[in-house]
Amino acid sequence: MVKPKVWSITGLVVVSLITLFLWLGKTPYTEPETNDQHPSSMQMEQSADLRSFESPDDENVPDEMEHNDDPASPESPDALAELEDDQQVTQPDVFPLITGPLELPVEGATGWAAVAMPLYSEANTESSIVTDFDAGQVFVILREIDDWWYVRSSAGESGWVEHIGCLINLPDIIPSIVYNITNAYAAMTRSSGYEIPGVTGNKLYDAYSYNLRLSRDEFIAPSLYSTSKMLYAAQQIALESGDTIILHEAYRAYDSQQKSLALLKALIDSNEEVRNAINYGPWNLSWFMATKMSNHQRGAAFDVSLGKVLTHSIIQTGEVFIMRITEYDEYTMPTAMHELSPLAIALARPVTPRSRDAWRDVPLADTMTPGAVLLQNYFDKAGFTPIASEWWHFNDLDGVTVSTELGIEGSFFIGEILSVLP
Repeated sequence: MVKPKVWSITGLVVVSLITLFLWLGKTPYTEPETNDQHPSSMQMEQSADLRSFESPDDENVPDEMEHNDDPASPESPDALAELEDDQQVTQPDVFPLITGPLELPVEGATGWAAVAMPLYSEANTESSIVTDFDAGQVFVILREIDDWWYVRSSAGESGWVEHIGCLINLPDIIPSIVYNITNAYAAMTRSSGYEIPGVTGNKLYDAYSYNLRLSRDEFIAPSLYSTSKMLYAAQQIALESGDTIILHEAYRAYDSQQKSLALLKALIDSNEEVRNAINYGPWNLSWFMATKMSNHQRGAAFDVSLGKVLTHSIIQTGEVFIMRITEYDEYTMPTAMHELSPLAIALARPVTPRSRDAWRDVPLADTMTPGAVLLQNYFDKAGFTPIASEWWHFNDLDGVTVSTELGIEGSFFIGEILSVLP
């Protein structure tokens, strides 16, 4: 029994020596490098080379006005955590950070009752009514359950509303979009290049305010909640190609539209060139500005352009991170925004804007630029429908149907916002 024990001990010693020898000869362990781009509590800025790509309501058709530039938006002291990161990141690295049905949760966003509606004590129509909201009542969204929002109004009244009949402030939930509501500071609207007295260069309504949620001054841009999700989809498609939507108008009050319409008609009466252009071939006034109800009043239409992202930053708001476009180049478009004449047509001939697919059988206008075609493609993929007379205008036809059934008429102007951190 002694020899086997000796051989066993000897074997263990030999194995140990071999293991020690091999371990000493190994390259020291190094923590593998990672490429984790999650910003944690830091802001990352980039100036990356991004992929370049050269690259249009009711009644007879939609509506509009005009604008196009990049606004010189005044910046307030930024209370958000913004720290530079030494690491350069590529655009695709950032996109996965934006997840969920929207970029930011609806909790803390500003909303409006688009029609008169009850404020219920519970999330069902059988519960008691706290009060009745008038169309245009502003509130902050505190909670969402299925088809209901728990909200608090500017008067401090809290309860539940059915969000199908509500508008939501787009910058509160899709902050990566570039907002430039020029009608809120200097309308660019023209017809055949002619200024429209009382419209062009004028502020048509208030839509700019300090936004506590974003810790900066920002435009106010309401739309139907369901339509906002489609806009988010379009922005995601654009971002994946290194582009961004530039939103020029969402909701527009009916009275504002009618005042501009009256001034446009006055120009048509006094200017033969404008009159002849507006009524050229198959086109007429209603194709360039809705003479009755517009889908903008319904909260289901957008006027947009497209830009190539040059730089962006990641910032923290509350417990979440968002992307903000800090620099971009706008694509060349057929005309400036809100050129009300056949110069701005997207399709070679008129086609009903009520059909989802009739426009597909009509050739594009010869004046459509690659950038305008790219914009149309992004919105088409997101479920929007273009119109024949305006390269910038897109409709959410499902939203149009719902808002028409609910009787949303754009009877109010947008005033304050109540947005808070998400």
